[in-house]
Amino acid sequence: MDSGEPERVLQQFYGEHAFLLGDKDWTVKKNCFVVKTAVEKMVKWAYESSTGLYPGDPVLVGSYREGLHLQVAGRSNDFDFLIPVRYNPRLSLVSGSVPKDPGGYKQKLPTYIFREGGLPVLRSGTKILVDLEALGETYVQVFCEKQKNRREGGSDDDEEDDDLDLDRLEECEESLEHHNLDPVEILRDFHHHVEIALNPEYFHPRQNDPVFQRRLFPSRVPKIDQRMRENITLEALDREGPAIRLKFNDGIETVSVKLVPAIQGAIQFSHQGVREDLAHLSDWWDGDLVDEKSSFIRKAAAVHEAGPELVAKGGFWRLSFSQAEAMILEDIDADGGHRKEALRLLKFVNMTRWTPEYGKILTSYHLKTILLWCCDISPQKAPWETLFSSLQTLLRLLRYTVIKGNLPHYFLVSVNLFNRYYKSSNPIYRSLALEALRRETEVMLADPVGYLMPEREPQDHSANEEYEEKMAAIKEFKEKYQEELKELKTMEDERLYEEIETIEGVEAEPSLRNSKST
Repeated sequence: MDSGEPERVLQQFYGEHAFLLGDKDWTVKKNCFVVKTAVEKMVKWAYESSTGLYPGDPVLVGSYREGLHLQVAGRSNDFDFLIPVRYNPRLSLVSGSVPKDPGGYKQKLPTYIFREGGLPVLRSGTKILVDLEALGETYVQVFCEKQKNRREGGSDDDEEDDDLDLDRLEECEESLEHHNLDPVEILRDFHHHVEIALNPEYFHPRQNDPVFQRRLFPSRVPKIDQRMRENITLEALDREGPAIRLKFNDGIETVSVKLVPAIQGAIQFSHQGVREDLAHLSDWWDGDLVDEKSSFIRKAAAVHEAGPELVAKGGFWRLSFSQAEAMILEDIDADGGHRKEALRLLKFVNMTRWTPEYGKILTSYHLKTILLWCCDISPQKAPWETLFSSLQTLLRLLRYTVIKGNLPHYFLVSVNLFNRYYKSSNPIYRSLALEALRRETEVMLADPVGYLMPEREPQDHSANEEYEEKMAAIKEFKEKYQEELKELKTMEDERLYEEIETIEGVEAEPSLRNSKST
């Protein structure tokens, strides 16, 4: 086969299936504008009905913002927005791992505890935890009901009064009880505020507030007309978070939108914290990082300028790096490479082939993380000069991660994004999921064109032998584990699993190869 033939075929497939231009491109841009305009209005309503909790404009994030979105025939695009939450105290991330028993920690963030240099918090995976005992030993300024009452009833003399020797731990606990941001409640409340904005009985978000009714000059909010309200559906609240989900129907497409309440600019993420996580690379990557120093500098600069954010998920405030990731990805193809195109192609394969067969083992975030690591591990221009070579570069790293059973979070390397455990008495499902991905990846690596277009007649049959062998092997694998793969997909579709974020202390599962006789 001509060396340029695979590239030509892949480019044609990409343009006809994974990223349509023309009318599709226009529709996606139009939908983004319409959705953003409506979300801005809803956030202004939420600001009023919450009495100032959501002071900032929505921030577009996700695949569309990063230029990693698909534009596929018959499918609408999704749009994600961060919704800034008001939060005053600064947070300082304490180095060191959290003990295995998290029972002594709180997941709510105090709003009336202040400390110069930032309130110390701990990280467990992506979770942010408050250690009350550590707070009690730290000089903090606390505002709570008990302290207020003690001040009002205090003695005028200068002698020390045992009753006024405040127990710092008790102060902090009471302040946290009375004044906090609860990650569960913030989702419930924001869902309620959006519900008000979409309720046709409301002409103003505070119309039933007696204080508002007595105001001489009522505050103004943008008008949300009836047609807009009719075209937007608010989905039921998922308390596991992190998003409030909406459906926009413009008469042609139904567009999914996620609104993610997020605390921005509160946490101080030190360079030392990034260095400590980089030390974990030796536990995962067997090869050389060609330019580890420049990778570290780029990460640290992005985190310092853009994030991280804190989002409410699974009952905890968790670190998110959506804006930092967008900054890093913005100019990754400035050298004329095809990194984003290759990732879109891989996302298309995951959406149309792997997810329908196995369930959503791989998410868009997994694949974006693969791209970020690939840019660090292969910073040279050569691996990215064509769509064909770029796709192979991504596939090789994906294969490596599933074989290792470890895909490290790009910013928190001790967090393994592949640590998913299924709620079944049979322990093989995590290994089975990774083994299925390994086999699919190896078949695609052997012949990307043949994998994407199996009906296409190969021009070089001798070069296709490896592909045919691997196709035969994966067919045998699927027949052997037919019932288990069906159960795996059911558990994926019904979300019958839990994600264990940290790799420390996790026992290895039985090998898939030993779990069934051959």
